[in-house]
Amino acid sequence: MKKLLLFIMVLFTVLFVSISPLWAFDSKSGENVSITTSLDDDIYVFGSNVLVSEDVEGDLVTAGGRIEVSGDVSQDLMVAGGTVNLNGDVGDDVRVSGGILTISGDISDDLLAAGGQITVSEKTDIGGSAVITGGTINFEGTSGEGAILNAGNITISGKIKGDVEIGEVESLKITGSAEITGDLIYRSASRANISDDAIIGGEIKETIIEQRKIAATDTNPWAIFIATYIGGRIIAFLALFVLGIILLLAMPGFFERFTERMKKTLGYSIGSGAIVIFGVPIGSVIIFIITIILFITIIGSALGAVLMASNIVMLIVYGILIYTSTVFLSFTLGKVILSKTSLNMSKYGWKVLAYLIGLVIIMILYGIPFLGWLIRFAGVLFGTGAVVLVLKDIIVSKKN
Repeated sequence: MKKLLLFIMVLFTVLFVSISPLWAFDSKSGENVSITTSLDDDIYVFGSNVLVSEDVEGDLVTAGGRIEVSGDVSQDLMVAGGTVNLNGDVGDDVRVSGGILTISGDISDDLLAAGGQITVSEKTDIGGSAVITGGTINFEGTSGEGAILNAGNITISGKIKGDVEIGEVESLKITGSAEITGDLIYRSASRANISDDAIIGGEIKETIIEQRKIAATDTNPWAIFIATYIGGRIIAFLALFVLGIILLLAMPGFFERFTERMKKTLGYSIGSGAIVIFGVPIGSVIIFIITIILFITIIGSALGAVLMASNIVMLIVYGILIYTSTVFLSFTLGKVILSKTSLNMSKYGWKVLAYLIGLVIIMILYGIPFLGWLIRFAGVLFGTGAVVLVLKDIIVSKKN
């Protein structure tokens, strides 16, 4: 249940990021972005490598491959990246997700973190609560209002004022420097490794479970289904968001062509999408049958091998077209929304913002029970058709 709660909190974080741009803020973007002067405003930063070395008097929202924030942030800090190092102090909440997270600055309010390997250093003082999920958690800092931790391997060597609630964990270690003023609550197949020097002011409430009986006795199937579904939606969102950032850097002209196609030739886009979505699977089946027939004959076996390889390539391209169509469709939707503002949409930062807004809306629509499948089909139909038409335009223009 705690994992489900965490997933919901992350989802609301994503929604908050999409709503925040309605207010005034600054934006920086590019492959390598460095903030080396103090800023007195909210700021959004996007890039492959992001370095914020000066203070930000407002909110800081940043996404990229490698992110380092060493300046102080007076309000909220929201980060998504591959490798993230947070060394500055934050005046309000921190919401961070990524592959490798290292947090070394003070946080005035709550910390919400999700990632693969997460380290909260001994320099970190969290004024509120810490809600962390990941593969490995190493908590060395201080939390003022308890902690909720979910990971395969957890080590606690810091000070936590309040209860520590831990979901099902494979390995839990409480070192001699750890101090927990409240209860320690955890579930595991083996007992925690708790040092004799560790201070635990409350009770140790442990639930030792047998691995073979987890599915049959201790797990609510509906809770697993809901948590898995929401977690899958969040992962899908992050994957599409990162892909969109990369494609916006690599091929910005394609996005503009796609938007023009959707505006001017929506009917042609629907028709092209229908031909591709239904035609490719039918063609693939026909090619497969022909390939089998050719393999039966000795003379045609070589041609059969070529057709088989071609069929596989065609299906791979087919899948890529359908998947990336959501990226281009999201950008178009977001751009239409932001076109009613005075923003300069030629700048990369505003394009990323448009894509983020559109993607949030589309993912919410796709997630509606039952009706979401129909909306998804329509989106794939429009998006795939427009992508095919843009590719056709590019090929024709090069021939001419």
